[in-house]
Amino acid sequence: MAENITVPKGLADVIVDETAIASTDSDGNLIYRGYVAEELAEKSTFEQVAYLIVYGHLPDRGELREFTSFLNSHENVTGTRRIMRLLPKDVLTIDMLRTVVSLVPLAEKDNDRVLLEIAAKMPRIISDGYRLTRGMKPFGKIRGSYAEKFYHLLTGSVDKKDARLFEELLILYMEHEFNASTFALRVTASTLADPRAAVTAALAAIKGPLHGGANAEILGYLLSLKSKEEARKYVDRKLDKKELVMGFGHRIYKAKDPRAQYLKRRLKDLALEKGAGQLYEVAVAIEDEMWEKKNIPANMDFYAAICMYLLGIDGTFNTPIFAASRSFGWAAHYLEQVSGNKLIRPSSRYVGKTGLHV
Repeated sequence: MAENITVPKGLADVIVDETAIASTDSDGNLIYRGYVAEELAEKSTFEQVAYLIVYGHLPDRGELREFTSFLNSHENVTGTRRIMRLLPKDVLTIDMLRTVVSLVPLAEKDNDRVLLEIAAKMPRIISDGYRLTRGMKPFGKIRGSYAEKFYHLLTGSVDKKDARLFEELLILYMEHEFNASTFALRVTASTLADPRAAVTAALAAIKGPLHGGANAEILGYLLSLKSKEEARKYVDRKLDKKELVMGFGHRIYKAKDPRAQYLKRRLKDLALEKGAGQLYEVAVAIEDEMWEKKNIPANMDFYAAICMYLLGIDGTFNTPIFAASRSFGWAAHYLEQVSGNKLIRPSSRYVGKTGLHV
């Protein structure tokens, strides 16, 4: 019998498998298939990066055209609106998304195409489900890029400049190696469950406030603070009570989250455009205080939440947006897992009672 290996709780710093999809380099940069993620966000479209994540290389014109055509032709969810209307009016959008993904009719059969079909439908599921459960009419057909259409579905806006910043945010959210939701997906995939089941598992994991759900809680405290002094006092009170300050800390990034710093730079200009300079100053003060007192950096969720707010996106969409973008990373991980599959089934140490009899 093989000897068991004891590892840290939460699998911190434990390498459980290999991946060729994403990681961080020696300089702390997030890498997508060999490319720095922030450079991709600055210079590439969402469709180009999604293709890279799923297929391992940047697409040529023909590949990009075919990929974009596939996403456009599979985005429709009109056949699922009857299910959406049956959901409770106060259902959380992330719960609605998870429920509908588990039921939405799919036309494709091969795993890679099923995964992309699910990903293609997510923006419409998010928007249509939100609107229908609140008695509103879904948007009609929308033209544009993936990011432009998604932004319109969330806000009703056709502002291309704002949609471009939203696109950069989506790119930075697309992939991050073995995070909690991706690992949940890979565990499910390792059982050889179908892609729909694996994505549903990932959607369940992404809801938690220690993962994707964090961005939905950040604005709750940020908007209540009116000055840099209030911001610093807020942090001090939380730390004195040994409470978490949402939007800070990351298992990988100990000094800085490069995605957060990228969005921070973009947020500075956005805040000036939107007349929200004070909100930017409050955010920076919180970041500075957390670093000075605890050496804990802001993570991407912190600045992403503010960006989405200033882009006019309702906070209920924050976690579903994360999920829609990350669904392309999940597609890549599902395919990578099943290509060299071994069931993920760790052991545990029993610490319960023994010797009892009926």
